[in-house]
Amino acid sequence: MKNRRRARSNPAASPVAEGAAPVATAPGRPIFAVLRALFGVVLVLSLATALAIGGKRYVRSSPRFVVGEISVTGSRRSAETIARIANLQKGANVFTVDLDAARARLLQDPWIVDAKLARRLPDALYVRVTEREAAGIVAIGDTYLVSRDGDVIKRLEAHDPVDLPIVTGLDVGRYAEDREGTRIWIKRALDLATDYDRGPLGKRAPLEEVHLSADGSVEIVVGKGGTVLALGAPPFRRKLDQAARVLAELDRRGAKADALMLDNEVRPDRVVVRLR
Repeated sequence: MKNRRRARSNPAASPVAEGAAPVATAPGRPIFAVLRALFGVVLVLSLATALAIGGKRYVRSSPRFVVGEISVTGSRRSAETIARIANLQKGANVFTVDLDAARARLLQDPWIVDAKLARRLPDALYVRVTEREAAGIVAIGDTYLVSRDGDVIKRLEAHDPVDLPIVTGLDVGRYAEDREGTRIWIKRALDLATDYDRGPLGKRAPLEEVHLSADGSVEIVVGKGGTVLALGAPPFRRKLDQAARVLAELDRRGAKADALMLDNEVRPDRVVVRLR
């Protein structure tokens, strides 16, 4: 009995050594740590949001980002004209300009095939357009400008170029029914005009008109006097060379031709000349 009491009072037998700090438990401490972490996250997000809002307000209100230059390339028209079509204005904020809407407006212009727009910070807009090039004038009911590939660009207006080959003889009804076929016809007529201009007759008697007939035959009108060259069906290069030789001989003789008939497919070497 005495031994048991001594054992209980013996410091060496106690589970807590002398001088050691007592272990205290704090049930509320883990909750406090979680709350402190959440508060930190909320604080960081709040600061980030405030900075983002402040930055957005800055770039949309700062004079540094006011559009002062609109650069345009690829157009034969002035930069002011292209900017007006796209509804781009100096003085607007460079970040608030809707480039997609501006591009859509540009593509509605009949001359413009493609357009690319970009911002050039801090205060400039860049516009690059690809325009169609008028290669001829076509009469299809009304008068239209067409591209080298035979695509109709737009109705001819007073300020449009007119020093171009004129293609006639096309039927409005046929164009409505077969636009692709008509486009091919127009392209062939313009190819013929190019071959003529590059040949020996191009400088001597400039091409005035290419007339397409319903049966596929072709006539061209050349020179100031309006000489008709009835070429018939393609190919045309040999016939053009033949016409150059005949007209040169007529010049040597001092004669003027009203028409040359080069459309005899049975006798391709035969040329009928109608004198004035």
